[in-house]
This record gives sequence, structure tokens and C-alpha cells, in this order.
Amino acid sequence: MEEISTTPGNTQEEAAKRPFLLTVLCLFFFVFFGLISILFLFALLYSGSIADMVLRYAPENPPARITVLFYILGGFLLHALSLAGIILIWKMRRLGYILFSISSLIIAAYQLFETQISPLTTVFYIGPILVFGLFIKKLK
Repeated sequence: MEEISTTPGNTQEEAAKRPFLLTVLCLFFFVFFGLISILFLFALLYSGSIADMVLRYAPENPPARITVLFYILGGFLLHALSLAGIILIWKMRRLGYILFSISSLIIAAYQLFETQISPLTTVFYIGPILVFGLFIKKLK
């Protein structure tokens, strides 16, 4: 009889257990959060130039340079945590769902309380939490 290896690198076994819809969702959101994380990382590298533009073109009350830096850093960290959560969901780990949910809820809460951001974009962060929640019983 053939023995199935139970090592963490056994991707064929994980892929067989992962539902097709979960695979498609993970791939889509891996690209989404990956690109946003990379963009925030580039913004972090050029935060001085971005702060100069914000200070020059901001309306009445321009934010301080450190505020711009913390905004970019926070965006990078939260989106990178969501990306790490998606990777763990891909590996069928429940911790990934928890990481993804917490970071996405923080992003969504910020968007809801910020008056210049459309509430419709918040759906793009809360919706995946609900959809991934449908697969919570399949995650270890």
C-alpha cells in the first residue's frame, strides 16, 4: 500500500481538500492584497516626497509629516497582515482567517469613520470576511 506523507509541504493533499471556490478566492485576494502591500511599501520608501505633496496641496489643515508616514506604515502593515492571512487560508489554517479578519476589520472601521472615503469600498473588506467564513469548518 502507498503511504501518504503528512509533511507540511504536501501540497497535493492540501489542494485536494481545498474547495474550488476557496482556491479562486485565495488567488484573487492574494493578488489584491499583494499589489496593495507593494504599493504601500513603495509609498513608504518615498514617504518624504508624498508628505511634501500632501503638505503642498492639502486643504485647510494639512497633516504633519509624521502623520503621513504613520498612515502609510499602518496601511502597509494591515494589508501585509491580510496577505499573510490569505496565505495561511491557502494552507487551510484557521489562524489565517483570524489574521485576515482582524486586519480587514481594522481597515474597514477606518474607512467607515473617514468621511472622505466611500462606504461602498468598505464592502470590499467586509465581504471577503463573510465569504471566507463560509469555509471556517474546513480550516484546521
